[in-house]
Amino acid sequence: MNRPTLAAVLIVKDEAEHLPACLASLRGLADAVHVHDTGSADGTPEIAAGHGAVVTRGPWTGDFAAARNAAHAGVTADWILVADADDRVHGDAELLRPLLARTRADVLRAEVHVVQDTGPYTLRQVRLYRTGAARWAGRIHEHLVGAGGGEPAADEVPATAVRFTHLGYAAAADRVGKSRRNLALARQTLAELSAQGDGADPAMVARTLLDLGRAHVGAEQHAEAAETLETLRELYPGTPQWLQGTDFLARILLATGLDARCLELVAELRAAGAPAAYCDWLAAQALAQLGDVRTAARLLSGVTEVVDTAGRRHDPAGLRELRGLMDQLAALTVG
Repeated sequence: MNRPTLAAVLIVKDEAEHLPACLASLRGLADAVHVHDTGSADGTPEIAAGHGAVVTRGPWTGDFAAARNAAHAGVTADWILVADADDRVHGDAELLRPLLARTRADVLRAEVHVVQDTGPYTLRQVRLYRTGAARWAGRIHEHLVGAGGGEPAADEVPATAVRFTHLGYAAAADRVGKSRRNLALARQTLAELSAQGDGADPAMVARTLLDLGRAHVGAEQHAEAAETLETLRELYPGTPQWLQGTDFLARILLATGLDARCLELVAELRAAGAPAAYCDWLAAQALAQLGDVRTAARLLSGVTEVVDTAGRRHDPAGLRELRGLMDQLAALTVG
């Protein structure tokens, strides 16, 4: 069995603080590291070169997919590992390389643990793909598309072979700043789609509305987020974006005390096939805020994990804390 080659590829701008630790975490896992700089002013390219990376440069055009495609253009390795400077990569080459050699898939999803100021979560993202098998699309929240234009089928890579820790949203200021950047990019994309009129791809419009709503949430602009997500729900019922948009909207309503309306959306999520335990978790919080603590505690008693409509697995410690609080409050209401 031939040993496939692997190149880690990053797009960066002003990442002098994070880049050294990321590059150190890739040592021994990747055969080569390619760093594509989009206009740093803090010495990031020099840091990358000092760690032995192949450094290329290009302008920042306000398009993450364009930057990734430019970064990956010169890669000759068999496989590409996608990383960001604020990632820490935990891998075992002895497990990963045989997997790459035997898989028939062109795209692999890996476990990513996101450290966020509002609470950590874990999800699976596309982080490995066969060179030349796909290209990136999407100004923000970019995604791979295959030769036919659709998203290629992906397989899973076990966390024992490779997993990621993402630190980009660990501080509130970073989360808000990146969300405001994403707002501008999503608005630009939406304006371009609007200019196409009836010729605009409905799936792309739905995706962009979801991106815009998410960016409003991250920027703590709850009223604007709710308006955007209601528009998404009205225009694109029955789509994956409708499901995720309804989820985001339910959490906004929960956070702003509109608990009865939140429960209505939870019922819609259940009917649409959202995870039952996740719906119980949402409903329990709304019911508790409405004063029905005993029903809330009963609902939470059957929840062993919280996985939302986008596959984000929320922090188990938060669930344990919430369940304990509900049990205490329910005990106080007895009698």
